[in-house]
Amino acid sequence: MKREEHDVFLLTKPPFSTRSELCLKLAARSGNARLYLAGDGVYHLLSGIQELPGCTVYACQEDLEARAIKGRRKITVPENFYAAFIEDLMEHCRQAYTF
Repeated sequence: MKREEHDVFLLTKPPFSTRSELCLKLAARSGNARLYLAGDGVYHLLSGIQELPGCTVYACQEDLEARAIKGRRKITVPENFYAAFIEDLMEHCRQAYTF
């Protein structure tokens, strides 16, 4: 059985940083990406990032709470964010990028 592979992105930079812009461009071009938002990266949820085509978005609950950001529709907030991230890297990752 062939396993599904996708590109995994970890974004910890806030919106409007050049690193964030590059990350989002690469994720959009991937066509099959998983974007993990942690740290200041969760601020991207305020700008509608959950609508990024071809991309599944995950956010860290602790970072959402620390920044008083409510979870948004169309995103996944895993119970254990880092365990889900590492499992994705180890089991399904074609390429990994961190920003």
